[in-house]
Amino acid sequence: MMGCDEKVAKYFTFHFWAREDGVFLPSSYYSKVYEVLKSLLATEQFTISPIKTKNKKEVEDGVWVFEDFRIYLATPFLEFVTQNILKIYESLNGLFEGIYLKKISCRSQQPKASGNLISGVFAQKDGVCLEYDRQPEIFSEVLRRQLLNIYCQRFGVYPEDQRFFFVIKDGLKKQHLIKSRIEYFGRYEIFASGDLLDMFCQMFCVK
Repeated sequence: MMGCDEKVAKYFTFHFWAREDGVFLPSSYYSKVYEVLKSLLATEQFTISPIKTKNKKEVEDGVWVFEDFRIYLATPFLEFVTQNILKIYESLNGLFEGIYLKKISCRSQQPKASGNLISGVFAQKDGVCLEYDRQPEIFSEVLRRQLLNIYCQRFGVYPEDQRFFFVIKDGLKKQHLIKSRIEYFGRYEIFASGDLLDMFCQMFCVK
């Protein structure tokens, strides 16, 4: 079902197949997949991508998918996924009528200080979503603290070098499909310590 090597960031790929004549998914598909995974993984420390494929047609209230498409998942807590891989497969395989999950794979990604966001980046302070397009510097600082907390959860200590600054250079896209997150996509650049760059690329899918 899956294989994975031992590099820094690892992204799980859900390979789906839809009927050749197409299946319509309302925009809520994104939050539906997220909520299923959150329940199975018992954590919110992960992100998913929107549907990735050439075989789709986006419309105002959703997307038509044809044949194969993919959704990516990133998390620093890989064991939560691997320990529940069969439950994830069973739950996602029957989630949408006319669509089945062919396989789950895993690929490695070296940390990138600049690139494209495949899953949306978000920042929260005291349960409130911050908006990058309104306060980019504050968003970056809250994101830095967020990554520090995730690092501490993962390793039990904070990194010595805590430098981190995040910017979306172009192609900014905003979405609010998950109630607890306002997510941003685009071409990003990061100025950071190696530890926090690694953690960013483990929490968010990039390429």
